[in-house]
Amino acid sequence: MADKIRTLGPGSLVIGADTDTYKLDVDCTNVELVPDNSSEDPDNFLDGHVEGGELTTSWKLSGSIGEDYSMSGAQVYCLNHAGETKTAKFIPNTKGALQLGMSVVIAPIAFGGDVKTRNKKDFEFAATNVKASAYKPAAEGV
Repeated sequence: MADKIRTLGPGSLVIGADTDTYKLDVDCTNVELVPDNSSEDPDNFLDGHVEGGELTTSWKLSGSIGEDYSMSGAQVYCLNHAGETKTAKFIPNTKGALQLGMSVVIAPIAFGGDVKTRNKKDFEFAATNVKASAYKPAAEGV
């Protein structure tokens, strides 16, 4: 049986694909991909059959970043791409075998906070098409 990987990080969170990518992981201090499961109440019919009660799942990719007031920071990237749908890949731990692929809708992240402080800001993106697949770490020394 393979060893269990129970620690978040070091990992990866990359938004976009091919030549249009942004490495959000370098700013993240917290990341989670959270399902919101809901089901409708089933309808009971006089003849005894039941209809409905289907499960619906929506997802959110959220977390916190350390602010970066440069023009190449996460907040500026999200402001410039707000409302766009991009692919994303979340690898919780590069020593593990799991990667989560999805599409996310980029939303702006707040700026500012306490003076003379390294502020952290929360982000939250709606996610769809969430799929788990095997992650194969790159061979060391290659």
